Amino acid sequence: MLAFIAFSLCASAVYVLNDLVDIQADRQHPAKRKRPFASGHVQILHGLALAPVLLAMALVAGYFVSPHFLTVLACYFAITAAYTFVLKRLMVIDVVTLAVLYTLRIIGGAVAIAVPISQWLLAFSIFLFLCLALVKRFSEIALRADAGLDDTPNRDYRANDLPIVGGLAAASGYNGVIVFALYLSSDAVKALYAHPTVLWASVPLLIYWISRVLLLMQRRQMPDDPVVFALRDKVSWFIAALTMMLGWAAH
Repeated sequence: MLAFIAFSLCASAVYVLNDLVDIQADRQHPAKRKRPFASGHVQILHGLALAPVLLAMALVAGYFVSPHFLTVLACYFAITAAYTFVLKRLMVIDVVTLAVLYTLRIIGGAVAIAVPISQWLLAFSIFLFLCLALVKRFSEIALRADAGLDDTPNRDYRANDLPIVGGLAAASGYNGVIVFALYLSSDAVKALYAHPTVLWASVPLLIYWISRVLLLMQRRQMPDDPVVFALRDKVSWFIAALTMMLGWAAH
């Protein structure tokens, strides 16, 4: 729980910093212009004061978890800061960085509770989160293109990049499915589950969920944050519940 709080504080510090850096671009965005700093609801000076306070609290909380966790947290902040100032302006590198940052949270969780990190999980998460990062980028580009706005100045993407961005999202998502299927065929699963064959029923569920996300993306029905979408989507919750039931049955 303390590690969760530390990561939340650290991420919040970076999000505040990111909104301050992007304030001019956000004011020209159809949706982001409603953010606190871009809309003027919160003063810039308050953000400048809040970011370092949140970061200091995160580092203190991380210190009380463990030195190794604090190292992971510091790496997370360093990469997110690099993303805010430089990496998000570089095409493809930006989405790869987002996938790495999401995966780094998994590593941080494993370090916090001192359990071995599964290479299968890391490989799966990289592909899945890369897919979601590309979906996020697709939605942002499509929103501006459909509104007749110019290409965003702080992203190295163009409106005519939409087909390839969508294709890369699909490729990454289905590569995640392949990694998951290979994992189910591995000796590691046989050692952990009494009835590993049951887990294969979760593969079509994963294929369905990724395909649905891609279709909603193409239909412009996906918000610019697919992670938030997944947390609010009833179908996603239903599929997650079925997957957990399959995991329980496999034991």
